[in-house]
Amino acid sequence: MKKPPASLRLPKSSAAVFDPFNNRLSRDIRNTLAATYVEALQKSDPSKYQHRAELWLAKKLKRDHAGYIQDRLKRYDRAFNQIVENCIQDAKLQALIIWNHQLFFEVHELLERVWQQTAGNEFQALKGLIQAAGVYVHLEYNHQAAAEKLAAKSSDRIRKYGADLNFIANLDTLLDKLKTPEAAPPLLTNPELQI
Repeated sequence: MKKPPASLRLPKSSAAVFDPFNNRLSRDIRNTLAATYVEALQKSDPSKYQHRAELWLAKKLKRDHAGYIQDRLKRYDRAFNQIVENCIQDAKLQALIIWNHQLFFEVHELLERVWQQTAGNEFQALKGLIQAAGVYVHLEYNHQAAAEKLAAKSSDRIRKYGADLNFIANLDTLLDKLKTPEAAPPLLTNPELQI
């Protein structure tokens, strides 16, 4: 598949140099921020991720690393506030809000904790949704081939087990977008959520 036009690619907020796939510091920053963000959601305490970000920023990081952290903090705050204001306790619905703020690695981190406690069709369905988030993580860093391969796996699972993703009102839209993973990610909807 040919490379998508620049207008369809995800914004590269420092992705050119900040690369968690090939740089240990980038990976450590991404992973620790995502893990503390999920902990903050579980405890309804934003100070968890804010403190972790402050610790990273105190290290006098290069601009691309600091830029990634600052961008994440802004999106974390917006998603966190939306979750709190709407009293969303269900991790699956929280994942939709996080998805809609294009925090795809964090979606993966949150849903993986739910997924590990499931079995059968729900296990497979959540795995497909986690893979869909992974598609957009790969696209953010221009890993087109990996994104396409993961999109095919994700689509397969979602088609087979989508009945267990009934908290997503527009699952067909996600499946359509996964056919051409270079396209912008869809907003995922649920009647309980105010987008």
